[in-house]
Amino acid sequence: MGLFDDDFDSIVREFFGEKSPGRIAQRKVISGEDEERNLDFIETPENFFVVFEIPGYDKENVQVEIKGSEIIIQANKKCSEKVEDYLAKRLNQGIKIIKMLPKGIKTKKFEHTFKNGVLEIKFRK
Repeated sequence: MGLFDDDFDSIVREFFGEKSPGRIAQRKVISGEDEERNLDFIETPENFFVVFEIPGYDKENVQVEIKGSEIIIQANKKCSEKVEDYLAKRLNQGIKIIKMLPKGIKTKKFEHTFKNGVLEIKFRK
């Protein structure tokens, strides 16, 4: 008998994609904080969008840079006294996200918007 009764065990194996009975497969959902921040890559016939979640920062705190086929996003913030100590330390430390862009993206010209902690970067194809 498996970890659970037979019916439930088969459902769990099917859900987690396990091939051998008796063990529950482990899947790597998020490998780190940088990957967690990446919300989506969206492609339309004319454009390509990269969307990131960067909570706690304002538009003036976020810089977007392209180097070759990499996109580099940096955010730094000096916190006011209204922020809890643990969060102030985290925001003052800042973040740096580096992602590879797909081939066929025109990296010379891009636009970005930042609203409510969501950074949207638009590229032409």
